[in-house]
Amino acid sequence: MDSSPYQNLIQRSKEIALYSSTSALLGWDQETGIPKKGLNYRAEQCAFLGGKAHRLFTDSQVGNWISSCENEGNFIDSEELANLREWRWSHDRAVKLSSEFIEEAERVRSHSMFAWAESRKKNDFKIFSPHLEKIIKINQRKAESYGYSDHPYDALIEGYERGSRTEMIRELFDRLKPTLREIGEAAARKSANISSQILKGDYPINAQEEFNQEIAESFGFDFNAGRIDAAVHPFCSGIAPGDTRLTTRYDTNDFSSSLYGVLHEVGHGLYEQGLPVEKFATPSGNAVSLGIHESQSRLWENHVGRAPSFWKSWYSRAAHFFPSLQKVSEEEIISSTLRSEPSFIRVEADEATYDLHIILRFEIEKDLISGDLKVAELPECWNAKFMEFFGLRVENDADGCLQDIHWSMGALGYFPTYTIGNLGAAQLYSKAIEDDPEISNQLNGGEYSKLLDWLRINIHSKGSVLLPDDLIKGVTGESLSESYHLEHLQSRYL
Repeated sequence: MDSSPYQNLIQRSKEIALYSSTSALLGWDQETGIPKKGLNYRAEQCAFLGGKAHRLFTDSQVGNWISSCENEGNFIDSEELANLREWRWSHDRAVKLSSEFIEEAERVRSHSMFAWAESRKKNDFKIFSPHLEKIIKINQRKAESYGYSDHPYDALIEGYERGSRTEMIRELFDRLKPTLREIGEAAARKSANISSQILKGDYPINAQEEFNQEIAESFGFDFNAGRIDAAVHPFCSGIAPGDTRLTTRYDTNDFSSSLYGVLHEVGHGLYEQGLPVEKFATPSGNAVSLGIHESQSRLWENHVGRAPSFWKSWYSRAAHFFPSLQKVSEEEIISSTLRSEPSFIRVEADEATYDLHIILRFEIEKDLISGDLKVAELPECWNAKFMEFFGLRVENDADGCLQDIHWSMGALGYFPTYTIGNLGAAQLYSKAIEDDPEISNQLNGGEYSKLLDWLRINIHSKGSVLLPDDLIKGVTGESLSESYHLEHLQSRYL
């Protein structure tokens, strides 16, 4: 007896998930330990897997199955309807690209990521420049193939944050920018008497690893289903059910760099571990957007990890792991954590200035995609904008246009989701506290289970059943708003 079209789609999704999760594992390995001479074959492996997954999904049968389900019109289950919605949207985009194009894009991506790491290490933009040229051309071709109404960047950002458009993001950022500058300047003045050297000391990597793991476990991260490794740029990879991998980078002079990298990635990891395992291969079992994903990482990193209550709970354990901290008081650590000053590196920026880093990148990458900015002009453009935004002169490209991994991954359109995530984090955190005031009491005592439970019920378990704004509106009663984030920054820093 033949399976129904819907069951055929489920089975095909499971097949594709095997290829995609294997490719994700190879990507993690490439970032954490592949030998240099293994790169060429790794690029072919990723191209093969990407091409196979694409062919399976763009097969004409898949389109027929989706159409048959739509024509039946008798689906009422929210998860089934969500799966059909997402299959249709993804299939309509996927068939506009050939499998050969996908394979070539994977090859370019693999080589580009390695070249970026070398370029950053040697502080030489010329190593990465020709690879970035190819990345930009691939993304321009994607945008043209997908189609757009106003700006080619629309087609790219839609892949990360459904419903978003370039003009919408531009208007949001134009509203935010003046207030963010005021908050940043005021926060810097308030922090003027706090030394940037308070936390400087001797922090062995093994002690950092132990401390980071203890905190990650207390937040709820399951190390029987995950791990933490070192990489050039921190990231989280939800490879498969029971396999969520985090990375961070270490500074033996300042433990906070790895710690807050881990707290950010733990937020991503908790989301991945909280998605419905039995639906892993279907859209309803996956994260709905990067903006929602970033709301989770920014919530745990900032609203929990940078709150004074966090250090009131963890100061003694930190001093246990790091003798250098025994000369630093609890209040000094809190002051240092909330210290604000314009800085070069986005992932180490304080909350008061972080969103300006995102706005800068948005302005640059949309111009790269439109062709208004050439790759050869990127360092000069970056440095000029950095002076405009932060009043800082960029002395080398490693601290400038080479600092982020995203462009080497081909992830143009990703950066705005960080600020969307900040907005979501503040709005969701406010609603969680409103729904269950006991959450605040727990956080003050170094307990995190009630907050995680609230997120599991309201965000993680939902997968992609609702689109991003519908999810936020369903949980908080209103669409995504910048007011909660600005109020949070003003309260914390002013």
